[in-house]
Amino acid sequence: MAMHVLTGVIKFIVAFAVLGIYALVMLWFERKALGFFQIRIGPKLVSSGLEGLLQPVADMLKSLWKEDIVPHRADKLVFWVAPVIGGMFPFAAALAMPFGPPIKIGGSYFYLSIVHVNVGILYILAALGLTSYSILSAGIAAGGNKYSLIGAQREVAQMVSYEVVMALALLNPILMARSLDLYEIVAAQSHHLWFVFYQPVAFVVFLICMFATAAIVPFDLPEAEQELVAGYNTEYSAMKMAMFPFGQFITVLVMSSLMVIFFLGGWTGPYWDGHPWILGFIWYWVKVLFFVFLFIWSWGTFPRYRYDQLMNMCWKILLPISVLNVLWTGFALIVHLPMI
Repeated sequence: MAMHVLTGVIKFIVAFAVLGIYALVMLWFERKALGFFQIRIGPKLVSSGLEGLLQPVADMLKSLWKEDIVPHRADKLVFWVAPVIGGMFPFAAALAMPFGPPIKIGGSYFYLSIVHVNVGILYILAALGLTSYSILSAGIAAGGNKYSLIGAQREVAQMVSYEVVMALALLNPILMARSLDLYEIVAAQSHHLWFVFYQPVAFVVFLICMFATAAIVPFDLPEAEQELVAGYNTEYSAMKMAMFPFGQFITVLVMSSLMVIFFLGGWTGPYWDGHPWILGFIWYWVKVLFFVFLFIWSWGTFPRYRYDQLMNMCWKILLPISVLNVLWTGFALIVHLPMI
């Protein structure tokens, strides 16, 4: 029992350190990539140079030393709690995310996830869904700022709408794998084609929902700086402000991981048949980081949707398609069509 507790504590500390470093690297890589896309230099000369690698450290120190302003009319407690929730729930979702294939030690498996539960996807979706409370609280607690309130309302409507469609898209691989366990879903693809070949419609729907759930361009309506200054976080500064992008970066990682696990075979790939595990680890992270890059690529490429276009696409196009696709998957499994 004590060994399990110690292992869990070590896993948690390692995950916290890895995700913290990942957020700093993402901050640097995002700026470098956007600078390249838009023919700008991006971060280059910070302190001793190093191609701007010290830029995230400078930003972190700047956030620590900035004046922390709280609006006079703000609800002080909620105003402080909102950014904490914004960083906490995506991190909680990441705790159930596999960081690689299970490692067989003797007759048992060592799982590269902090929390391994048989209903892992339900836990992840629940944790990500609670993130919207952070943004809603930030908008309401801002002391009546209209930009913050409108941004918060947009975020909640967007999350509620697209999480329904996203769950329907994930239901197809779940039905095919007959499990809610992330490891079982990958195992179901290890001896067959990846689910993307059986479920191209669900793949495309989930790809769209990834960007909408993470509120990344072209679905960054809750911020929309041209319209709402900065949206829900207009009144925030210093470290409280920094917690929101931290949560967003973690959400991007979790969504990319779900895409890889549910549709692209997880850590399976050429020349991998369960061993060595390090090759599966490499395949998994190559796929995940490709989708992380895709988020940044979209960030610097596409224009923003109008809000009515955003909602129409969800309720009038993606939802009917997703429902019909789930019905087709159920029918195909019942009549034993050649899927799995």
